[in-house]
This record gives sequence, C-alpha cells and structure tokens, in this order.
Amino acid sequence: MIELTVFRTGAVQLARSAFAPWLEAPERDVFVECPVWSALLRTPEGLILFDTGLHPVHVERPEATFGANPAMRITMTAEDAIVSRLAALGVRPDDITVVVNSHLHFDHAGNNRAFPKATFIVQAEQLAYAKGRPNFPGVYWDDPGLTYLPTTGRARVAQGVDVVPTPGHAPGHQSLIVELAETGRVVLCGDAAFTRANLERGETPGHDPVAAKESLALIRSLVKDDLDRAFPSHDASASRPGTYR
Repeated sequence: MIELTVFRTGAVQLARSAFAPWLEAPERDVFVECPVWSALLRTPEGLILFDTGLHPVHVERPEATFGANPAMRITMTAEDAIVSRLAALGVRPDDITVVVNSHLHFDHAGNNRAFPKATFIVQAEQLAYAKGRPNFPGVYWDDPGLTYLPTTGRARVAQGVDVVPTPGHAPGHQSLIVELAETGRVVLCGDAAFTRANLERGETPGHDPVAAKESLALIRSLVKDDLDRAFPSHDASASRPGTYR
C-alpha cells in the first residue's frame, strides 16, 4: 500500500497575474502568498520524495537566490525546511531512495543536495535545458555528487508510481501519477498547474502555452475530471496538506 503525505516547504508572494493571466486590473495586480508543496510517498519499494522545495537559506535571506525582486518575495520559516518537515514525519534524508523533480526551478529542486544517497528522476530534456541557465540556479541541484537518472517519456518509478511528461511550463517538465488504494489515482502536477483554476480553465502561463494547455488536458484525463485528485503546485486550498492512502 502507498501512503502519500503532502507538506509545505515555504511560499512565494506574487501578483495573481503570474498564475492567472486572464485576470484584469486591479485584481491581477493583487499580491498573494502561494505555498510551495512537496510530497513524501511511502511505498513497499522505499521512500520517494516529489520535489525538494525552497532551500532554508531563504529563511534569513529571502533575496538569496535572485536578489531583491519586488515582483517575487519568498516567505519561509525554519519549520518549512524540507529536512525539518521530514523529521516531523520520522524520516531522515538518507532514508529517501528516490527523488522525483517535476523540474529544476529553485522552489522545486532547492534541497536536492540534502539527499546525496537518492536517485533523482528528471526528464532528460529538462536536465539538458536547465544546465547553465540562470533561472535554474545550479547551486541547488547541479552537483556531480548527486545521481541523476535521465528519463524520456512516461516511466515507472515504483509499482503504482509513474512519471509522465507535462511540458509547457518548462521543457521536460513532468508530473507524478500515484495509484492510491482508498483515494484512487492522484496526480502531483508540479508547475503544469499552479492552481485549481488553471485546470478548470485549461490555461496556464508557460514557456510553451500550447504544450501547457495539452498538459492540463492530460492531467484532467488522468483523474477523469475529478480535480480533487489533482494536486497543483502552488494552490493554497486545492493541494491540501495531509496524508492520503
């Protein structure tokens, strides 16, 4: 049996238009706090982590990654650090056998170096695209001491756990399909869907808006339009913290 636990690893404050480009002024310019979610999967084949969240350097220095940026503010407490979140669940970093990164932005791969014994599953296209790009800061993930398993297309991670390509937000973005005995199939969207509204409208901003729209449609099909079983990456209400079986 697989057990899924969703938990917060910090937050970003952004104008609503960053996730919802259809809004008009003044609503589009309102700043909101958007949580950053990660997830732990307990499976018979080992512990799997989906995304590693924001690095705790942002607790004391919110501007640590990109400098002072009025368009994006980081909010984070010491308890939001992923190592602290896992400790509260009785898990040490070395207990994690596999990390699945949806992609390598700093709020999804910020703590990769905390898991040196894990195998990291990332789409090969994302690894190639992110390398050396300033908006994918390598200080958090580009470490020769880490073991990356480049993946192409849909791939099995463990029984009942599969990655599936969901490009659009970034080349090589992927989401995670988890088959739960009681809840049914769920999809951890990553940034294929920032919020429930992106799924409802079939629209999200991204590197490739056409691919992004197709990825949203794929996620909806995977959960048969039961959007309670799709977990967006930055939604304060739709990705509820807690444990699912």
